[in-house]
Amino acid sequence: MLMRIVHETKLGYNEPVSENVFEVRMAPPGNEDQTVLGYRLRTTPAVPITTFRDGFGNQVELFNVLAPHREVVVRAMSFVRSHRRPGKERLAEVAWPGEFPPPMETLEFLQPSQLVNASPELEAFRKSLPEPSGSLADVVEMLLTEVGRRLQYEKKVTTAWTPVSEALSLGRGVCQDFAHLFLGACRGIGLPARYVSGYVNHPGETATHAWCQVWGGTRAGWVDVDPTRGTFVVDEHVVIGVGRDYGDLPPNRGVWKGSAKETISVSVKVEPVERMPSDWTDVGSQVVRNGNGTTHRRKYQNGNANAMVMSGGRVMLRQQQSQQQ
Repeated sequence: MLMRIVHETKLGYNEPVSENVFEVRMAPPGNEDQTVLGYRLRTTPAVPITTFRDGFGNQVELFNVLAPHREVVVRAMSFVRSHRRPGKERLAEVAWPGEFPPPMETLEFLQPSQLVNASPELEAFRKSLPEPSGSLADVVEMLLTEVGRRLQYEKKVTTAWTPVSEALSLGRGVCQDFAHLFLGACRGIGLPARYVSGYVNHPGETATHAWCQVWGGTRAGWVDVDPTRGTFVVDEHVVIGVGRDYGDLPPNRGVWKGSAKETISVSVKVEPVERMPSDWTDVGSQVVRNGNGTTHRRKYQNGNANAMVMSGGRVMLRQQQSQQQ
């Protein structure tokens, strides 16, 4: 399936701000399950963009807006052909408990993380799970069923930074909460699993989506599953990046200098297309190509906006507040 994806983020300020440092994760990677035919990024105001890879291999674009401004618009367009290998069939060939010991590169996906935190609520959920048995596909389907029984899908009851323990207490949440609970269940039984941020071709979806990947062993590799829908992922999904939880790969984050209040709006449009147009210059002249680029290390604090006093004005710390749905 060939899909055209347009992801636009608008940041507005009630008075001019300056020294806006901004990073985004909107570039889909090419791999065995998807082919990227094109990707372009445009910013308004137009500024130079630096491309680098984070610690999980995800592509990140970083830019600075130094002139005073009241609005920043980031618009990414990509054309991606999805050709995902059948996940359930791959895991059906693997007997539980799968590959043991797991390879070194999967070990960090067995540990608690900021939002998939160790807690009495998560431990109680793990103890309620049936004993894993059968093939790895059977185990994954059991976990998907139990997550679906424990959480009810409902918007605006959790935030982008709600830990899995709080979502369990509420019994409700959106896709990132379903993904975090599934990750906590997998890690509790010793199955490496990681968080996925991306897009899905589904009517009514206007935001980025979240799901998971489980480690199926050296032969099967990472297999995508969607806990919100309770299914193995097929060709409607497009991966942007992976991490331990949402905190590792928010769609955008950064800092700005000033005393203004910020508003953010996000729109995502995913649509199947017959072919990639020969001319799609409406995105603009700024082009970001997949590649390692130059690596920059910059420390950002996780959480909602926080204020720090600095000479010359107030510096605000921003992470995207909208949830993945």
